Order: sequence, then structure tokens, then C-alpha cells
Amino acid sequence: MKALGCNLVRVHIAGIDPRIYNLADELGLLLWVEVPSPHSSTPRSRENHRAELLRLVTLSETHPSIIIWSLYNEDWGAQDIATNPETRKYIVDTYHFMQIAYPQFLVVDNDGWHHISYTGRLKSDLLTAHLYTPDLDRWKELLDRLVGGEMEGTAAFPLVVGDPFFYRHQVPLIVSEWGGFGFSDYGGPQDAEARTNSIRAFKQELRRRPIAGDVYTQATNIEDERNGLIDPHTGALSVPEGLLASRQMEFLK
Repeated sequence: MKALGCNLVRVHIAGIDPRIYNLADELGLLLWVEVPSPHSSTPRSRENHRAELLRLVTLSETHPSIIIWSLYNEDWGAQDIATNPETRKYIVDTYHFMQIAYPQFLVVDNDGWHHISYTGRLKSDLLTAHLYTPDLDRWKELLDRLVGGEMEGTAAFPLVVGDPFFYRHQVPLIVSEWGGFGFSDYGGPQDAEARTNSIRAFKQELRRRPIAGDVYTQATNIEDERNGLIDPHTGALSVPEGLLASRQMEFLK
């Protein structure tokens, strides 16, 4: 991952072997970690979510490599976030708890879309968007909409729910998932050279805009997701070294 040019890895909705935290500390590779997602949004699932968060943060709070926490991802386990005030209240309260108890971390309320606005303030330290398209012109359009503060019609769902919110660069803007070039049913290129060319072109457009960082999806292939750039068995790269590097923060899920 460092050879690709990344300086941060997003550990996606999973508890992992804690030795990885030690390795990241040693390598100087930053981590974005996340609470595993519940299947449904219920009072019981929120109790379990909080218990799991507390277990994970107790285990990992002393690792300097960990700098970002996601509470939820793409509404998984918070499917009613746009319509249920109780769901939003739980996430807002948990965000405030993390701010007070663990001020060393940046906290994302719900990564990808449906961030929560309460009294006009975003309850997330980052405004994140998941943007997937294999078409370069459409990619440029989505990035322009994003940096222009268009909260609807940019990601799959509105970027913010709750109270009215107007983006004026209050928090850093992150494209926290992009890629998708390897999906066989997605329309992206299938071979490594074509994927390399697409990644390079998409990265150039990211660099041209005031976006604080981005997360390429993903490190290795898994099941039907064929976006990986690293062989999971050998660690060999299928693309040139430094492909994801830039002068901005470089992230990888």
C-alpha cells in the first residue's frame, strides 16, 4: 500500500487483528477504522453498536496510526437515518461522546452520504462522498458538483439529512470511495493496463480540485468486487508503483 503511494488505509467496517495496528504504527501508515455495521436499525442494534464501538476504541485508542473513526457506512444499520429522528439522535450523541472522550480522533457519522446536520452544523468532522462511475466525463461532472456544494444528485443519496445545511468548506471534503473499474457488470476495463490508465486519469481530475483526500476502492479483490490492485497472497502490485500518490492525502480501502 505504501508502494502504491498511499499514506492512509481505510479498514472497512471490520474488527481486525490488532497486530495490524502495531504494524501501521511502525510503518507510519495512517488508519481510518470503522465500527462493523449492524444489519438493521433498531434500539437493540444501537445498543450493540455502542458496545462494539467501546470495545474497539478501548483496544486501539493508544495507537498513533489511527486518526479517523466511522460510526456507520452508507446507512448500513441506520437505514432509516433520513426519516427516524431517534436514529439521528443516537448518531449525534455518539459523535459528541467521541469528541469529548477521544478528542484525538476525527469522527465520521455515516460515511458516503446522509451525513447529519443538526441546528445547521454537520455532525461529522469530514464531508465524505462515495462516487462510482467508469466514465471520465461523468466523473468530472460529479467532482464539480461536489466541490460546488451540491448536496443532492451527486452521490447515490443526498449527502446531508436533518436540518438545512449549506456547504461552505466548513469541514474537509473527501471522496471516500471511488474506482469500480474491475466490476465485470459495471462497464469498466478488465485488464491491468486499462485500469491503470483509468486510475491515472481519474486521479488527475481529483488533484485539479480542492478535495482534501480520496479513498480508492480497493486494495485486493474480494468475492464479486474485482477492483484490487494488490495480490492478496503475494503482495505483488498489478499496477505501477506510486499510481495513487499525489501531493494531497492518499487513502485506500
